[in-house]
Amino acid sequence: MNRMYIQRFMEEIMDAKLIELTICAQKGDMEAFSNLIISFEQDLYRIASIRLKNTHDIDDVIQMTIEQTLKNIKKLKNPQYIKTWIIKILINNCNAIYKRKRYKMEYNENIELNVKSDNDDVNSKLDFYILIKNLNEKEKLAITLYYSENLTTKEISKILKEPESTIRNRISRAINKLRNKYEGRIIW
Repeated sequence: MNRMYIQRFMEEIMDAKLIELTICAQKGDMEAFSNLIISFEQDLYRIASIRLKNTHDIDDVIQMTIEQTLKNIKKLKNPQYIKTWIIKILINNCNAIYKRKRYKMEYNENIELNVKSDNDDVNSKLDFYILIKNLNEKEKLAITLYYSENLTTKEISKILKEPESTIRNRISRAINKLRNKYEGRIIW
């Protein structure tokens, strides 16, 4: 219980810091904007890698996202939604490049989930890419945003412009596929 309280407290501190950086960036503080982007850098790269396979395209889409964020940050009405807003910009940019080049989905994830070993009860790490490689594009994106980025289904629905029930169903369907494929070896 103590651990959960401390973790929640730390998350609230981080959220407050991000809100403060966002407000400063909206007022034109470039150092605050840089710190804001640095705090989301890994998340942006991970999400871009879901949709695009070429590292040059990933770098380009992140650059485009940063430029659009800088240009439009003053239009953001609620600073507490900065992460959701930036991810939405990123996904829209990824989709534009994806449509232009007609990529096939390829995951380059380094996210790990615990999976029970067949031989014994020792938990081994399984690369997230291997775990979700057989899911369709929409399921991969939804489950990655939900589990990797810790976004709510409501936030994901806003980003993807789809009903929240669709997102919940997609995540549930993906989990069921994974459970069936790995026959209960996944620890959620």
